[in-house]
Amino acid sequence: MAGTAMWLGHRENVRDAVADGRYDEDEAISDDLVSVRVADAADVPVDMAVTAARSALERAGTAPDDVTLLLHAYIGHQGVDQFAPASYVQGRTVAGSAAPIEIRQASNGGMAALHLAASHLSASSGREAVLLTTADKFNAPGWNRYRTDNGMILSDGATGVVLSREPGVAKLLSSVIIGDATHEQVYRGDTWTQAPGESGLPIDLRSRKEQYFANGADLLGVISSITKHQEESLRTALDEAEVSVGDVARFVFPAVGRVLQDWEARKAIGIDESRTTWPWGRTVGHLGAGDQAAGLTHLLETGEVGPGDKVVLCGVGNGWTYSAAVLEILERPDWTEEAV
Repeated sequence: MAGTAMWLGHRENVRDAVADGRYDEDEAISDDLVSVRVADAADVPVDMAVTAARSALERAGTAPDDVTLLLHAYIGHQGVDQFAPASYVQGRTVAGSAAPIEIRQASNGGMAALHLAASHLSASSGREAVLLTTADKFNAPGWNRYRTDNGMILSDGATGVVLSREPGVAKLLSSVIIGDATHEQVYRGDTWTQAPGESGLPIDLRSRKEQYFANGADLLGVISSITKHQEESLRTALDEAEVSVGDVARFVFPAVGRVLQDWEARKAIGIDESRTTWPWGRTVGHLGAGDQAAGLTHLLETGEVGPGDKVVLCGVGNGWTYSAAVLEILERPDWTEEAV
Protein backbone atom coordinates (compact mmCIF):
# COMPACT_ATOMS: atom_id res chain seq x y z
CA MET A 1 0.00 0.00 0.00
CA ALA A 2 1.95 2.95 -1.32
CA GLY A 3 -0.32 5.90 -0.57
CA THR A 4 -3.72 6.75 0.90
CA ALA A 5 -5.74 9.95 1.18
CA MET A 6 -9.25 11.22 1.89
CA TRP A 7 -11.52 14.17 1.22
CA LEU A 8 -14.26 14.98 3.73
CA GLY A 9 -17.11 17.47 3.77
CA HIS A 10 -17.41 20.09 6.51
CA ARG A 11 -18.42 19.06 10.03
CA GLU A 12 -22.04 19.28 11.14
CA ASN A 13 -22.75 18.65 14.82
CA VAL A 14 -25.51 16.05 15.18
CA ARG A 15 -27.02 18.05 18.05
CA ASP A 16 -27.87 20.76 15.52
CA ALA A 17 -29.82 18.19 13.50
CA VAL A 18 -31.63 17.05 16.65
CA ALA A 19 -32.48 20.63 17.56
CA ASP A 20 -34.12 21.36 14.21
CA GLY A 21 -35.95 18.02 14.01
CA ARG A 22 -33.89 16.31 11.30
CA TYR A 23 -32.50 13.64 13.65
CA ASP A 24 -34.53 11.76 16.26
CA GLU A 25 -33.20 12.50 19.75
CA ASP A 26 -33.58 8.92 21.02
CA GLU A 27 -31.71 7.62 17.98
CA ALA A 28 -28.98 10.20 18.51
CA ILE A 29 -28.48 8.90 22.05
CA SER A 30 -28.36 5.27 20.89
CA ASP A 31 -26.08 5.99 17.94
CA ASP A 32 -23.70 8.05 20.12
CA LEU A 33 -22.29 9.89 17.12
CA VAL A 34 -20.80 13.37 17.40
CA SER A 35 -20.79 14.84 13.92
CA VAL A 36 -21.37 14.13 10.25
CA ARG A 37 -19.52 15.39 7.17
CA VAL A 38 -21.54 17.40 4.66
CA ALA A 39 -20.32 18.42 1.20
CA ASP A 40 -21.22 21.80 -0.26
CA ALA A 41 -23.79 22.08 -3.04
CA ALA A 42 -21.07 22.60 -5.65
CA ASP A 43 -19.11 19.50 -4.63
CA VAL A 44 -19.45 16.62 -7.11
CA PRO A 45 -18.70 13.05 -5.91
CA VAL A 46 -16.38 12.12 -8.78
CA ASP A 47 -14.44 15.36 -8.31
CA MET A 48 -14.12 14.54 -4.61
CA ALA A 49 -12.66 11.17 -5.68
CA VAL A 50 -10.24 12.89 -8.07
CA THR A 51 -8.96 15.12 -5.27
CA ALA A 52 -8.39 12.15 -2.95
CA ALA A 53 -6.80 10.11 -5.75
CA ARG A 54 -4.35 12.84 -6.71
CA SER A 55 -3.23 13.16 -3.11
CA ALA A 56 -2.81 9.38 -2.76
CA LEU A 57 -0.77 9.23 -5.98
CA GLU A 58 1.46 12.10 -4.86
CA ARG A 59 2.05 10.45 -1.49
CA ALA A 60 2.80 7.13 -3.19
CA GLY A 61 5.17 8.63 -5.74
CA THR A 62 3.57 6.33 -8.31
CA ALA A 63 3.96 7.18 -11.97
CA PRO A 64 0.66 7.31 -13.89
CA ASP A 65 1.98 4.80 -16.43
CA ASP A 66 2.45 2.23 -13.67
CA VAL A 67 -1.28 2.18 -12.93
CA THR A 68 -2.82 -0.68 -14.88
CA LEU A 69 -6.22 -0.79 -13.17
CA LEU A 70 -8.52 1.82 -11.64
CA LEU A 71 -11.39 0.70 -9.39
CA HIS A 72 -14.02 3.23 -8.31
CA ALA A 73 -16.49 2.15 -5.62
CA TYR A 74 -19.62 4.07 -4.69
CA ILE A 75 -23.24 3.74 -3.59
CA GLY A 76 -25.19 6.72 -4.88
CA HIS A 77 -25.43 9.43 -7.54
CA GLN A 78 -22.02 10.48 -8.88
CA GLY A 79 -22.91 13.79 -10.51
CA VAL A 80 -25.14 13.01 -13.49
CA ASP A 81 -27.18 10.05 -14.66
CA GLN A 82 -25.83 7.44 -17.06
CA PHE A 83 -22.12 8.15 -17.41
CA ALA A 84 -18.88 6.32 -16.53
CA PRO A 85 -17.55 7.56 -13.15
CA ALA A 86 -14.44 5.36 -13.20
CA SER A 87 -13.44 6.71 -16.60
CA TYR A 88 -13.99 10.27 -15.37
CA VAL A 89 -11.66 9.68 -12.43
CA GLN A 90 -9.11 8.03 -14.71
CA GLY A 91 -9.10 10.92 -17.16
CA ARG A 92 -8.35 13.43 -14.41
CA THR A 93 -5.72 11.41 -12.56
CA VAL A 94 -3.61 8.79 -14.37
CA ALA A 95 -5.13 8.98 -17.88
CA GLY A 96 -3.37 6.39 -20.07
CA SER A 97 -4.79 2.97 -20.87
CA ALA A 98 -5.47 1.53 -17.40
CA ALA A 99 -8.72 -0.42 -17.20
CA PRO A 100 -11.37 1.71 -15.39
CA ILE A 101 -13.98 -0.39 -13.56
CA GLU A 102 -16.84 0.48 -11.20
CA ILE A 103 -17.45 -1.50 -8.00
CA ARG A 104 -21.02 -1.55 -6.68
CA GLN A 105 -21.10 -3.67 -3.52
CA ALA A 106 -22.82 -1.27 -1.15
CA SER A 107 -20.81 -0.34 1.96
CA ASN A 108 -18.33 -3.14 1.25
CA GLY A 109 -17.38 -1.68 -2.12
CA GLY A 110 -14.04 -0.24 -1.03
CA MET A 111 -12.97 -3.51 0.53
CA ALA A 112 -14.13 -5.45 -2.53
CA ALA A 113 -11.97 -3.14 -4.65
CA LEU A 114 -8.98 -3.78 -2.40
CA HIS A 115 -9.48 -7.54 -2.66
CA LEU A 116 -9.72 -7.42 -6.46
CA ALA A 117 -6.73 -5.10 -6.72
CA ALA A 118 -4.59 -7.48 -4.67
CA SER A 119 -5.62 -10.38 -6.88
CA HIS A 120 -4.79 -8.36 -10.00
CA LEU A 121 -1.32 -7.46 -8.73
CA SER A 122 -0.64 -11.00 -7.56
CA ALA A 123 -1.18 -12.19 -11.11
CA SER A 124 1.13 -9.56 -12.62
CA SER A 125 4.89 -9.55 -12.86
CA GLY A 126 6.06 -6.02 -13.56
CA ARG A 127 6.13 -2.71 -11.74
CA GLU A 128 2.39 -2.22 -11.62
CA ALA A 129 -0.08 -0.40 -9.40
CA VAL A 130 -3.83 -0.10 -8.91
CA LEU A 131 -5.64 3.12 -8.04
CA LEU A 132 -8.66 2.62 -5.78
CA THR A 133 -11.18 5.39 -5.17
CA THR A 134 -14.49 5.78 -3.34
CA ALA A 135 -16.89 8.72 -3.28
CA ASP A 136 -20.40 9.46 -2.11
CA LYS A 137 -22.53 12.50 -1.37
CA PHE A 138 -25.76 11.64 0.47
CA ASN A 139 -27.68 14.85 -0.13
CA ALA A 140 -31.37 15.56 -0.75
CA PRO A 141 -33.52 14.79 -2.60
CA GLY A 142 -32.00 11.32 -3.10
CA TRP A 143 -31.10 10.73 0.53
CA ASN A 144 -32.02 11.81 4.03
CA ARG A 145 -28.70 11.37 5.77
CA TYR A 146 -30.32 11.14 9.22
CA ARG A 147 -33.38 9.02 8.37
CA THR A 148 -32.70 6.88 5.28
CA ASP A 149 -31.45 4.03 7.48
CA ASN A 150 -31.34 3.05 11.14
CA GLY A 151 -28.22 3.16 13.26
CA MET A 152 -26.07 5.31 11.02
CA ILE A 153 -25.63 8.80 9.61
CA LEU A 154 -24.73 8.99 5.93
CA SER A 155 -21.67 11.16 5.42
CA ASP A 156 -20.07 12.85 2.40
CA GLY A 157 -16.50 12.00 1.50
CA ALA A 158 -14.04 10.33 -0.84
CA THR A 159 -10.89 8.24 -0.54
CA GLY A 160 -7.93 7.30 -2.68
CA VAL A 161 -5.56 4.34 -2.26
CA VAL A 162 -2.60 3.23 -4.36
CA LEU A 163 -1.82 -0.46 -4.11
CA SER A 164 1.48 -1.37 -5.71
CA ARG A 165 3.94 -4.22 -6.20
CA GLU A 166 6.62 -1.81 -4.96
CA PRO A 167 7.35 -1.23 -1.23
CA GLY A 168 5.08 1.33 0.42
CA VAL A 169 3.90 2.59 3.80
CA ALA A 170 2.15 -0.71 4.54
CA LYS A 171 2.13 -4.29 3.31
CA LEU A 172 -1.11 -6.16 2.66
CA LEU A 173 -0.73 -9.51 4.41
CA SER A 174 -4.17 -10.94 3.67
CA SER A 175 -7.56 -10.06 2.26
CA VAL A 176 -10.79 -12.04 2.65
CA ILE A 177 -14.35 -11.57 1.41
CA ILE A 178 -17.25 -13.86 2.31
CA GLY A 179 -20.62 -13.71 0.59
CA ASP A 180 -23.93 -14.95 2.00
CA ALA A 181 -27.11 -14.02 0.13
CA THR A 182 -29.50 -15.74 2.55
CA HIS A 183 -30.87 -12.39 3.72
CA GLU A 184 -30.22 -10.41 0.54
CA GLN A 185 -33.80 -9.09 0.61
CA VAL A 186 -33.31 -7.12 3.84
CA TYR A 187 -32.40 -3.94 1.96
CA ARG A 188 -34.44 -4.69 -1.16
CA GLY A 189 -37.93 -5.05 0.27
CA ASP A 190 -40.64 -6.72 -1.79
CA THR A 191 -41.50 -4.25 -4.55
CA TRP A 192 -39.80 -3.91 -7.94
CA THR A 193 -39.78 -0.62 -9.83
CA GLN A 194 -39.30 0.29 -13.49
CA ALA A 195 -37.04 3.33 -13.19
CA PRO A 196 -34.66 5.04 -10.75
CA GLY A 197 -36.49 7.03 -8.11
CA GLU A 198 -39.84 5.43 -8.88
CA SER A 199 -40.12 4.03 -5.36
CA GLY A 200 -39.92 7.57 -4.02
CA LEU A 201 -37.27 9.95 -2.74
CA PRO A 202 -35.49 10.21 -0.45
CA ILE A 203 -34.53 6.53 -0.48
CA ASP A 204 -36.17 4.78 2.47
CA LEU A 205 -34.20 1.71 3.54
CA ARG A 206 -36.08 1.44 6.83
CA SER A 207 -39.35 0.56 5.12
CA ARG A 208 -37.65 -2.12 3.02
CA LYS A 209 -36.37 -3.80 6.17
CA GLU A 210 -39.82 -3.56 7.69
CA GLN A 211 -41.27 -5.31 4.62
CA TYR A 212 -38.74 -8.11 4.93
CA PHE A 213 -39.42 -8.79 8.58
CA ALA A 214 -43.19 -8.37 8.14
CA ASN A 215 -43.04 -11.32 5.73
CA GLY A 216 -41.82 -13.61 8.49
CA ALA A 217 -38.04 -13.18 8.51
CA ASP A 218 -36.37 -13.75 11.87
CA LEU A 219 -34.64 -10.59 13.15
CA LEU A 220 -32.47 -12.51 15.60
CA GLY A 221 -31.53 -14.90 12.81
CA VAL A 222 -30.35 -12.03 10.64
CA ILE A 223 -28.35 -10.50 13.49
CA SER A 224 -26.80 -13.89 14.28
CA SER A 225 -25.85 -14.39 10.64
CA ILE A 226 -24.19 -10.97 10.42
CA THR A 227 -22.22 -11.53 13.62
CA LYS A 228 -21.15 -15.01 12.56
CA HIS A 229 -19.90 -14.01 9.13
CA GLN A 230 -18.15 -10.87 10.36
CA GLU A 231 -16.18 -12.95 12.84
CA GLU A 232 -15.51 -15.62 10.21
CA SER A 233 -14.03 -13.13 7.75
CA LEU A 234 -11.91 -11.57 10.49
CA ARG A 235 -10.56 -14.88 11.80
CA THR A 236 -9.84 -16.14 8.28
CA ALA A 237 -7.87 -13.02 7.40
CA LEU A 238 -5.92 -13.21 10.66
CA ASP A 239 -5.14 -16.89 10.13
CA GLU A 240 -3.97 -16.31 6.56
CA ALA A 241 -1.70 -13.50 7.76
CA GLU A 242 -0.50 -15.62 10.70
CA VAL A 243 -1.48 -12.82 13.07
CA SER A 244 -3.43 -13.12 16.32
CA VAL A 245 -6.02 -10.68 17.66
CA GLY A 246 -3.55 -9.70 20.37
CA ASP A 247 -0.94 -8.75 17.76
CA VAL A 248 -3.17 -6.08 16.20
CA ALA A 249 -2.53 -2.44 17.10
CA ARG A 250 -5.69 -1.01 15.54
CA PHE A 251 -8.94 -2.27 14.05
CA VAL A 252 -10.89 -0.16 11.53
CA PHE A 253 -14.61 -0.97 11.55
CA PRO A 254 -17.43 0.73 9.61
CA ALA A 255 -18.17 4.21 11.01
CA VAL A 256 -21.77 3.50 11.98
CA GLY A 257 -23.60 4.20 15.24
CA ARG A 258 -22.85 2.47 18.52
CA VAL A 259 -26.13 0.55 18.26
CA LEU A 260 -24.70 -1.32 15.23
CA GLN A 261 -21.14 -1.79 16.49
CA ASP A 262 -21.71 -5.09 18.35
CA TRP A 263 -19.07 -4.38 20.97
CA GLU A 264 -20.03 -7.40 23.05
CA ALA A 265 -19.18 -9.81 20.22
CA ARG A 266 -15.88 -8.02 19.68
CA LYS A 267 -14.96 -8.09 23.35
CA ALA A 268 -15.60 -11.84 23.33
CA ILE A 269 -12.72 -12.30 20.87
CA GLY A 270 -10.44 -9.78 22.54
CA ILE A 271 -11.22 -6.46 20.78
CA ASP A 272 -12.07 -3.40 22.86
CA GLU A 273 -12.89 0.15 21.81
CA SER A 274 -9.44 1.51 22.67
CA ARG A 275 -7.89 -0.50 19.82
CA THR A 276 -10.33 0.74 17.18
CA THR A 277 -10.92 3.97 15.25
CA TRP A 278 -14.35 4.43 16.87
CA PRO A 279 -13.40 7.71 18.68
CA TRP A 280 -12.56 9.22 15.29
CA GLY A 281 -15.29 7.45 13.32
CA ARG A 282 -18.05 8.86 15.52
CA THR A 283 -16.95 12.35 14.42
CA VAL A 284 -17.15 11.41 10.74
CA GLY A 285 -20.15 9.17 10.06
CA HIS A 286 -20.60 6.47 7.46
CA LEU A 287 -18.77 7.22 4.20
CA GLY A 288 -20.51 4.56 2.14
CA ALA A 289 -17.77 2.42 0.60
CA GLY A 290 -14.92 4.49 2.06
CA ASP A 291 -14.90 3.90 5.83
CA GLN A 292 -11.91 1.55 5.83
CA ALA A 293 -9.63 3.58 3.55
CA ALA A 294 -10.52 6.74 5.48
CA GLY A 295 -9.88 5.08 8.84
CA LEU A 296 -6.48 3.82 7.69
CA THR A 297 -5.60 7.25 6.31
CA HIS A 298 -6.51 8.80 9.66
CA LEU A 299 -4.19 6.39 11.49
CA LEU A 300 -1.31 7.16 9.12
CA GLU A 301 -1.83 10.93 9.04
CA THR A 302 -1.97 11.20 12.83
CA GLY A 303 0.93 8.82 13.45
CA GLU A 304 -1.18 6.54 15.63
CA VAL A 305 0.50 3.53 14.02
CA GLY A 306 4.13 2.96 13.12
CA PRO A 307 6.56 0.39 11.70
CA GLY A 308 5.73 -3.15 12.75
CA ASP A 309 2.17 -2.38 13.83
CA LYS A 310 -0.60 -4.57 12.44
CA VAL A 311 -3.85 -2.94 11.32
CA VAL A 312 -7.02 -4.82 10.42
CA LEU A 313 -9.69 -3.33 8.16
CA CYS A 314 -13.19 -4.83 8.48
CA GLY A 315 -16.22 -4.28 6.27
CA VAL A 316 -19.77 -5.42 5.70
CA GLY A 317 -22.19 -4.61 2.90
CA ASN A 318 -25.86 -5.40 2.42
CA GLY A 319 -26.54 -8.27 0.15
CA TRP A 320 -24.56 -9.55 2.19
CA THR A 321 -20.75 -9.54 1.99
CA TYR A 322 -18.21 -9.52 4.80
CA SER A 323 -14.56 -8.58 4.52
CA ALA A 324 -11.33 -8.24 6.43
CA ALA A 325 -7.79 -7.30 5.47
CA VAL A 326 -4.61 -7.40 7.55
CA LEU A 327 -1.86 -4.84 7.01
CA GLU A 328 1.60 -4.42 8.46
CA ILE A 329 2.76 -0.82 8.74
CA LEU A 330 6.25 -0.44 7.26
CA GLU A 331 6.92 3.23 7.90
CA ARG A 332 5.45 6.29 9.60
CA PRO A 333 4.87 8.68 6.68
CA ASP A 334 5.32 12.40 7.05
CA TRP A 335 1.77 13.23 6.03
CA THR A 336 -0.21 16.15 7.34
CA GLU A 337 -3.80 15.59 8.46
CA GLU A 338 -5.47 17.06 5.39
CA ALA A 339 -9.12 16.09 5.89
CA VAL A 340 -10.08 17.44 9.31
